[in-house]
Amino acid sequence: MSEVAQIEGRVRYSAFKKTVKVMITPTDSLDNLKAQLNTYFEHLGENQYTRHLFGQMPCMDLGEDRDEYAWKTASYMSLLIRDDGDVGFMFRNMVEDNILYMYVRSICNCVEHGKQRKSSKAKEI
Repeated sequence: MSEVAQIEGRVRYSAFKKTVKVMITPTDSLDNLKAQLNTYFEHLGENQYTRHLFGQMPCMDLGEDRDEYAWKTASYMSLLIRDDGDVGFMFRNMVEDNILYMYVRSICNCVEHGKQRKSSKAKEI
């Protein structure tokens, strides 16, 4: 991306149920963004890594005179960030007033990278 200035990320980490403010360098790479977010896991002493990343847009206008903590209780519309194109979209369209809201899941039971689950055959009655 052409911007080099960092933006403020307000990231909800599912692993320890905390929302933290982090500084993020805008990028077009999902791997780069995950690496930036993983440094905060390491800093907090968590043995976790970013598995799924969601960009979040507030469903209400937080306004100019918003309470400093209003963003913690607002409802958000989430967008799963699947690839580099989604990362670019997120930084172009979801950053508002130099702030980006995200949600990070580090634990899941899904199948990644095209792997398919073996389905068990249902018993016929």
